Parts: sequence; structure tokens; C-alpha cells
Amino acid sequence: MATAVKREMTTETKKGLQTTDLVLVAVLIAAGAVLKLVIGMLFQAGVKPNFMIAAYCLALLLIKPKSYGEGAAYGAIIGLITGAVCQIPILCGTPLLNFVSELFGGVVIGLIAAMPVKEGKKDLRPSIGTFVATFISGGTFSALAVIVRGMDAMAGLVQFAPIVVCTALFNAVVVAILILPLRKATHRN
Repeated sequence: MATAVKREMTTETKKGLQTTDLVLVAVLIAAGAVLKLVIGMLFQAGVKPNFMIAAYCLALLLIKPKSYGEGAAYGAIIGLITGAVCQIPILCGTPLLNFVSELFGGVVIGLIAAMPVKEGKKDLRPSIGTFVATFISGGTFSALAVIVRGMDAMAGLVQFAPIVVCTALFNAVVVAILILPLRKATHRN
């Protein structure tokens, strides 16, 4: 005579980045690198779109960290990974600076992505968060470049400030446009 065995479902929550999160990060950073390379060739001087920053901003906004600590940690990890990808010689103008700048930018967008949004309110984190993260990343990169190159601080500010602000605006628009279709495509609403 067979006896029935009762099956119980457990609802344990998993901690850390899931495999689907890691795949999402890898695909977005790879796409960002390709776009930075291809589109970057069209802009030989001045403002260049930085799709690497836009990519990690999209990744963190889609992952939606559950707390500020988680957001900062995920942002730091993803920022450092992006900084490492930026070391590929064809993507890198000044080696090593991206480790610091993308770390800072990643932490900033990670913290912003962890911010709760009130029900019924428009989510401004993609545009504002990307602008701020790009500005922090670009500002950090520029400040370090001024130091490494031995430039005058005021000359560096005049040279880099317009580039950083325009890139931040461009990235904010790109992420604001892409976040909705990517949320639908990845089922991350």
C-alpha cells in the first residue's frame, strides 16, 4: 500500500546577484563597450557618448537593489567590472583611471537605484540617477586626468566640464528612453 508524502514549498529568499542579473550585467556592459568603440570613432574630439556608464546605470536600475547597502555593493562590483573592461586598449585613453571613476559612478547609481519610489509617482531615478552617476564618474575621471597629465586645474576645468555635463545629459536621455522597453523585455517592472 502506497502512502502519500506531503510536499512543502519553502520560500527562502536568495541573497546576492542572481545568474540572470549577472547575464544582464554582462550583456549590457558588452553592448556598452561595442557602442563606445563604434560610436566613439565618429567623435574624434570633444564630447563622446559614454555607453559604458549608461550600460551599468541600466543594469543597476533593472536589478533594483533592495537596500542602500546592497545598492552600494552591487554598484561597486559592477563599476569595478566596467572599469576593468575599460582597460582594453582600444577603449582606454588613460589607463587605470576608469577603475576609480566607474567605482564612484557605480556606487552612486547603485544607491539611487535602491531608493524607493512612491506608488503612483513618476520614477525619475533613470534620468536623474544616470545624470548624477555620469557626472560623478566623469568628474572623477577628469580630475584624475588633470593630476596625471600635470595640467593646470583651471585649464582642466575649462576643458573637461562641458564634456562631462554634455555626456551626463546624453546618458540621462539614453537611459530614460531604454529603461521602459528593457524592463518589459526582461520582465523587471
